[in-house]
Amino acid sequence: MALAGTVGRTRASRWRRGAPGFTMVELMVTVAVLAILVTLAAPSFANLINSNRLVGAANDIVAALQVARMEAIRRGQSVVICPSTDGASCAGANWSRMIVFSDRNGNRAVNAPQDVVLRDITLTAAGMQVVPSNSVSGSGWIRFSADGLAWVGANRSGAISVCSDRLPDARNTRDVRIVTSRVSVTTRNGSAACTAPSDN
Repeated sequence: MALAGTVGRTRASRWRRGAPGFTMVELMVTVAVLAILVTLAAPSFANLINSNRLVGAANDIVAALQVARMEAIRRGQSVVICPSTDGASCAGANWSRMIVFSDRNGNRAVNAPQDVVLRDITLTAAGMQVVPSNSVSGSGWIRFSADGLAWVGANRSGAISVCSDRLPDARNTRDVRIVTSRVSVTTRNGSAACTAPSDN
């Protein structure tokens, strides 16, 4: 009986010694290597996130311009894009929030109930700035007439830039440009100050 108990204990101790798993040293080395890899990858991952936010903001502006043009043609009346502070009327000069609305009487102001706000776009990503070109900031609006052509004040062209101060200057700016009726996006070498784009 005692011999059987001794054999059982010997087998159990052998099993414990040969059990698979990490030693404390192996675990510490693994955690240290993982910490180094995370430290090296974190800046690239942050740049990827901020770059995606920048592209998303530019795409939101493109979508707003395309909706305005299509609705102007469909309704047979002017459709306007302007900065807004409340999502219901044109106000201020900050293009980080803008509305798209039908402008039946052509006065470039929301006159309910005949005018309808079609879109309310807010660009709020951290570190993001929205900067209009001179013609856009000077007029305070972009208008599409019933024939689908754009007017920026008395001009046919203008641009709105989005830039991120969380990206390297060489790729921190996207210019959303409207020329006559064509909308395009270009990447520009910007600066931390987020300079205004050219009108053309």
